[in-house]
Amino acid sequence: MLYNNAMKIGIYGGTFDPIHNGHISIAKSIRRELGLDIVYFTVAADPPHKSSSERTPGNIRLSMVRAALEGEEGMAASDIELRRDGVSYTVETLHAFKRQYENAELYFIVGEDMLENFPTWYRPGEILSLATLAAAHRPHGSDNMEQVAERIEAEFGGRVLITDVCGPDVSSTDIRNRVFNALPIFGMVPYAAEIIIFERQLYVPQEISAIGAALAKVLDEYRLEHTMLVVREAELLARKYRLDVKKARIAALLHDCAKLNGQQMIEYADARGFELTDEERLYPFLIHARLGAEIARSEYGIEDTEILNAIRRHTLGSEDMTDFDKIIYLADKLEPSRNYRKLGSLRELAYRDMDAAVVAVMRHAINYTKSSGRRVHPMTVRAIEALENKGTL
Repeated sequence: MLYNNAMKIGIYGGTFDPIHNGHISIAKSIRRELGLDIVYFTVAADPPHKSSSERTPGNIRLSMVRAALEGEEGMAASDIELRRDGVSYTVETLHAFKRQYENAELYFIVGEDMLENFPTWYRPGEILSLATLAAAHRPHGSDNMEQVAERIEAEFGGRVLITDVCGPDVSSTDIRNRVFNALPIFGMVPYAAEIIIFERQLYVPQEISAIGAALAKVLDEYRLEHTMLVVREAELLARKYRLDVKKARIAALLHDCAKLNGQQMIEYADARGFELTDEERLYPFLIHARLGAEIARSEYGIEDTEILNAIRRHTLGSEDMTDFDKIIYLADKLEPSRNYRKLGSLRELAYRDMDAAVVAVMRHAINYTKSSGRRVHPMTVRAIEALENKGTL
């Protein structure tokens, strides 16, 4: 998109690690209040106040911002700092924007904390010669922002605007901590950015990232992305039904650890003395659940019977499925990248009635199996019968 120079441009700098709905709410509100033509979310490469070891790589943070802003009017991601080597200083970023938009009126968006620290920034007077500071309030903030603005103007010149905008009470630090502890971030982060967080295994404990790295050596990119989205769905379902969320994360992470192509799975099983049934040799896709439980135990050190059973039962089900088994089964079938006609209604059902959802998904799988000319596995039939005989459907 091309813009002429006679513009009012907002520049919203930050690490955006990750971008969250508070960032977008502030940008929208300030754009509306000040009549800005566009707000550029400028992703920091190396901010002076944060060490690089604490930060997600810039290209991933940029991809989250771009995904989050897709379809948002008057907002765009900028890689201007990522393309520049070294430490990111605001004054250099503003000079770069001025070179590109010589006659534009620049507004640099800051929060209350950043405004209070502004006198310590690199060349603050020069910053104010290039742009107006537009400050947003923080939730439960102080009442002296106007006085802070007056002191800054008196010391450095320029213009500081205190907007009426107050961002929601959410922070990137809180989001990272929540992901680390398998707490939900749904509604705190734009959906597209949340998907990237799970696909790229961001902010998770070292043991989880180590499993993910090992899986990346054996699974193709599609299967690995599917796995990470199953993790997301399993965490949500586990929390909904008050099951162990951290165990659900591990079961989901390893549910497809043996999902290779058919011949590879047969060779893998034979090499390890893993006995296959005639049906599994005929339909190798059936192998990976049973074999996956064995690999999770022998190669990933998982001894928890509940996790191993959930991996073993996630494809065909079982007549003695536990609630934990059911959420892993449903997470596998209903994660967001799945694409079939009844997905939306089945996902809605899964968060309302677990057993009914399992039966509905199994019946959908049976119809697909029959339409493909294959025999319906009796284990799935027995699983449906067991659930229907419970008398809760």
